[in-house]
Amino acid sequence: MGQVCSVVDLGTNTFQLLVAEPLLEFPGICILHQSQVPVTLGKGAMETGQIQPDAMQRAIQALTNFKAKALELGSPPSQIMCVGTSILRRATNAQELLSHIEAMGMRAQVISGLQEADFIHAGIIHSLPEPWAKCSLVMDIGGGSVEFILFEGTKVHFKISLEVGGLRLLSLFHVNGLYDPELNPELDAFIEKELAPVWQACARFRPEVLIGAAGAFETIWDLEHAGSVGEVIPPSDLLDLTQFYIQKKLVENTESELRKLIPGMKAFRAGILPYANALIAMVLEKTGILELRVSSFSLKEGYWFSQQGRG
Repeated sequence: MGQVCSVVDLGTNTFQLLVAEPLLEFPGICILHQSQVPVTLGKGAMETGQIQPDAMQRAIQALTNFKAKALELGSPPSQIMCVGTSILRRATNAQELLSHIEAMGMRAQVISGLQEADFIHAGIIHSLPEPWAKCSLVMDIGGGSVEFILFEGTKVHFKISLEVGGLRLLSLFHVNGLYDPELNPELDAFIEKELAPVWQACARFRPEVLIGAAGAFETIWDLEHAGSVGEVIPPSDLLDLTQFYIQKKLVENTESELRKLIPGMKAFRAGILPYANALIAMVLEKTGILELRVSSFSLKEGYWFSQQGRG
């Protein structure tokens, strides 16, 4: 085993912590701890361009707890890397949070959308069965942005980061701050237009598989396996397309508070899952892809592998 290293994904909706050390066997990582906190850093910032004071406090509290856990597991502060994505690329007061992270002795870096796609891809390829030769489209649905990576074998054909994440769509299509299925026609039209570059790339390279990276896709897996007590999501797994569409309809037709009670639902994802489902359904429809997978590895795992020289 090598040195314990930690990565914090400073997401627009969720902060996630990974504490891990290198492993010789597949998948090459020994996860000592992972956790997530619904900080909703982008709440209010989507409209104002500034991280709100209450969100800043939630972020600092989450980071304080994450640092304590990483230290407990043997990761020194200098080996805790905090990675900023969509909302920290856009917020005018992002430096306030970054300075606080550095004052805590941790490192911080805000990455571009394309860098984010690269790290997501690095995480994904370490989770898939080997050899993996199918032309595949990776989709990582964040709160602010969605990253797409189209790859085959070791070759990346196309990658893009689009500002159509779950919180972003919620900020644009809502009734009193909540999802309303009456807005689906407008929501679908917006998604179809914004994803035009993805449709063009898929028409050229014709991916066979849609691989969902963590986040909403893990919740879809949780809903599908809600009746299986104690089952833990593997690094990569198939998702049942029929069950996806059944659950999509259920989620759409269940009001906000009751949606949190659906078996397998993480309460903090209940608000944006309808938007994630709309994105996924549109991609499946427009590309004709018939195989849907989830990878529990994404940005933080890809960044961790890059720190080990295996990105």
